[in-house]
Formats: sequence, structure tokens, C-alpha cells
Amino acid sequence: MIRPIRLPCRARGPLVTTLVAAGALLLVIAPGCSGPSPAHPAVGKRIGGIPLVSIADPSRPAPTFTGRVTLLNFWGTWCPPCRRELPGLGRIATRLADDDRFQLVAVSCGAGGPDDLDEITADTKRFLDRERIAIEPWCDPRGVVRMVFSEGYGFEVFPTTYLVGTDGRIRRVWAGYRNRDEADIAAALVEALKDDPRDDPRDDPRDDPRDDPRGLPPEQPPRPAPAAAAAR
Repeated sequence: MIRPIRLPCRARGPLVTTLVAAGALLLVIAPGCSGPSPAHPAVGKRIGGIPLVSIADPSRPAPTFTGRVTLLNFWGTWCPPCRRELPGLGRIATRLADDDRFQLVAVSCGAGGPDDLDEITADTKRFLDRERIAIEPWCDPRGVVRMVFSEGYGFEVFPTTYLVGTDGRIRRVWAGYRNRDEADIAAALVEALKDDPRDDPRDDPRDDPRDDPRGLPPEQPPRPAPAAAAAR
């Protein structure tokens, strides 16, 4: 029996998203919760190397978190608020696809514990293909990354999104999801990219009133989905 439970935004508890009690599997998700909060314990902490696996190409090296502005997102196909949030992150990633100062690292997670690589790969590709979300997904098949972020970076609910600066330090955190988060994340990204020493202030997209009010370059025509998302 799988019984979802809803926690208040500030509910405390282990991130481990599955709790076994009296034979019931309890899925812990946080619909409607929202950050960012300046008091989040992860803000200011540095992210080192983490053993993520590319769903598109498992032989690809794990992402690094210095030298680029990163959105690190933990989500799952089983999680309703994650499914509502991810298209917005995909739109942001599409608009910044030609900016090598930015990367989206979207980590597809199973409902709990270690994930079977073949199963999480199939589920993720199927979802991205169906929803036409053109991102390159990653996964955490051993559950090590989720454990590390649960213990050291305040990861308690799905979805959770971390904005990481070029120095590898966490700048903002969004725990859970609200409709306004896409605009908030986009604005925070603009500020983070302005802090990149490679940035030319004359290129600030907000200088052009014709550009999107959220501060990102105008959305371009859809591109073909990457192989990981297009496979049927």
C-alpha cells in the first residue's frame, strides 16, 4: 500500500523520502511549499563533487559546480509538485542553452532508497518525452547524493532546487513549489550571472524592454529534444 502524506512547509524530518511503518510505504512530498528562505541552512555552503550519473550517457563525467552558475534540482516523476515545476525549469534552461556560464542539473529520483538504473532511466525518458521537456537529466542510483544533501544541505522535501554560484557556494534554495517560483528563480539567475566575471553588463537582458520581464532572453523556437528525452 502506498499512502502519500502532505507535510507543512516547515515540517522537519529525514529527507529519506520513504518511511516504512506498519507495513505502509509513506511518500513524503511537499506540494505548495516554497522557499527561498534566507535562513535556509544550505545557503553559503560549498558543493563539491557528487557522484551523479547522466541518464543520456552514463559514461559522461559527473557535473562540477564551480565556474558556472548552476540550478541543481531534485525531482521525481512520481511527485505531483515536481511534475508542475519541471516544465518551468526546462523553459529557463532552453532560454540559456547558448550561455556556457549556466547549467541545469536536474536529478531524477525514485520514490525512495537506491534506484534501479534501468528503471529510473526508462521512467525519466518516458516522462520527458511525453511532456516535451528538453533537458539532460541526471540520476542518483545509489542514493548517496540524496543522503549527503539530507544530512548536510537541508534537503527535506521534493522538489528542492539549489542555485549555486560560480564559486560552488549555494546562493538560494527553493523547497517545494509554488506558481511564482519560475519567475523568482529566473530573477535570481540574472543576478547570479551578473556576478560572473565573464559577464558584460551591457548584455543584461533586462536592458531591452522587449525582452521577457522575468529577465531571461526571449524564448526561442523549440529545439529537438536530446536523445535521452526523445527516445520512445
